Amino acid sequence: MVENRMGGESEQRLLEAIRLGKQEAFGLLYDAYAPVLMGMISRMVPSSEVAEEVLKETFLAIWSRIHIFDPSKTRFLTWALALGRGIALEAQKTGLYGTLLHTNGTEERARQEEERRAKELEEARVKEAFCQLAPQEKAIIDLIYLKGYSCAQAAEALGISEQQLKSHLKLAFKHIGAERTA
Repeated sequence: MVENRMGGESEQRLLEAIRLGKQEAFGLLYDAYAPVLMGMISRMVPSSEVAEEVLKETFLAIWSRIHIFDPSKTRFLTWALALGRGIALEAQKTGLYGTLLHTNGTEERARQEEERRAKELEEARVKEAFCQLAPQEKAIIDLIYLKGYSCAQAAEALGISEQQLKSHLKLAFKHIGAERTA
């Protein structure tokens, strides 16, 4: 464990030197804790480039917040890991370092644009197929999938048996499926 290697007293002296703004002490802290923090961050973040940025942000946060660290409440490593975890989660949530995943981000944007177009095309095909359905089939799909009716409720609302409803529903899916593959 990192703290056992450093020892509690030497760690306290190191943290006090950092509180006083001594950059050389911060370098020693980085050398001691960066591997452990990077191990945790790299398990959370999709790429090594992003993980490195998160690690850098974590040490900047440690430097700027060292005055609020209270050794009587928690161990330094626990506090540093919590900071790193929070920064990693925020980076994932916001995509803060997303452009690092590709050299300039253009490949990622092109892939996203292609996915968006494919999705729009598929939605247009389904809408077209839906428009081609018989009125009874449209009504069944509307009641079940858009209004949340059960098969029994939809059959009752349309005045048909459940068996007829299921038969029409299968036919509607066949029509939509045939349109999608055509």
